[in-house]
Amino acid sequence: MKAHVKLILDYRSKRLDGNCRISLRLTHHRVPLLIGTDYLVNPDDWDIEACRIKPGCKLYKNLVRVNNGLTRFRMNAEEVIDYLTSQGEIDNIPPAELKIRILNKNKRFSFREFNQKIIEELKMSNKLGNAFAYEQAQKFLDRNTNNRELYFEDINYQLLKKLEAQHLSRNKTLNSLSFYLRTIRATYNRAIKEGLVKLDLYPFTNYSIKETKTVKRAIRKTDIEKIRDIVLEPNNPLWHARNYFMFSFYCIGMNFSDMAQLKKSSITEDRMIYIRAKTGKAYSVKLTAPAKEILSHYLIDQAADDYVFPIIKRNGLELQMKDMQNDRKTFNKYLKRLGKMCGIEANLTSYVARHSWATIAKDLNVPISVISEGLGHEDIKTTQIYLDSFDADVIDKANQLISG
Repeated sequence: MKAHVKLILDYRSKRLDGNCRISLRLTHHRVPLLIGTDYLVNPDDWDIEACRIKPGCKLYKNLVRVNNGLTRFRMNAEEVIDYLTSQGEIDNIPPAELKIRILNKNKRFSFREFNQKIIEELKMSNKLGNAFAYEQAQKFLDRNTNNRELYFEDINYQLLKKLEAQHLSRNKTLNSLSFYLRTIRATYNRAIKEGLVKLDLYPFTNYSIKETKTVKRAIRKTDIEKIRDIVLEPNNPLWHARNYFMFSFYCIGMNFSDMAQLKKSSITEDRMIYIRAKTGKAYSVKLTAPAKEILSHYLIDQAADDYVFPIIKRNGLELQMKDMQNDRKTFNKYLKRLGKMCGIEANLTSYVARHSWATIAKDLNVPISVISEGLGHEDIKTTQIYLDSFDADVIDKANQLISG
């Protein structure tokens, strides 16, 4: 049975003056729930058939406005139900959750409020990198709107073009603009999905997010070998930077934030199993001999819940995020120094290991279907789909060939 709503008078809420609260009765999965409004009325002034206050009621000065507000409350609830029905989700949503979504629909969230809700969810899920992206998007909006409190209807085509012009006028790149706007778009999409904003207000239908193709950041295998073979004093920053870079390369271009959050419990004798922070997807990587050699320097006397690499040093999500941001900057600084020491002309960053793994794999004639052209350089979702479609031993063999 389809979920439905109706404005009723809640006689159980009758007050001493005889007035009762007007409520929205939600029925879903044959379960009735009441959602109270701010309006009270005497039963004699309530039109049961029309579900509205009768014209003769003297309780409100502007009766038309009150009745219109009640109608809007009901229509907003119906919009949520219709949207969830069109998406095929309505049958899987419990009545209590549907009630919450209807209440949210009738509350006017600012973009900041809703974006902050997403940030808090991501932090609770330990997705610190994603949370950081949403925080940066909010700061971008604040910088370009003088900290104005924006509502979803304020974020329209005209504002997006203004944001674009202001950003580029400061000699900032298209790709950084794309980073911010894609995150803003994700927040907007989530708000539509939760029924907080109408689909016809969606500003990205006509606005195209622009970006330039990223310059190739791969280096040759001979350069990888120079980094691997350079003699460094153990336990100094250059030594750690080289280890992080090579471990990332040996582990199919493992992301820096994932290495930072890697715990000893994720390491078995031959495999590393972890959840990628950016996507929430599980990865299982067979550890090659060179990767095990690097781990041997860090796993000494560690407890199962300890972080493998000395990147995150403090407790608390906010402090841990700062640890990762600070250490990533330090890592990239020492990678540049390593590049100069090894005579490598390319600009070494934490992303080079990932790009290089994919490019070297291609040069070694590993099927492009296995490595999925660049391992996320163009579209990380495509990469994940391709990785999922092969047995683990195919990926293991490819990684052994590249890392050996």
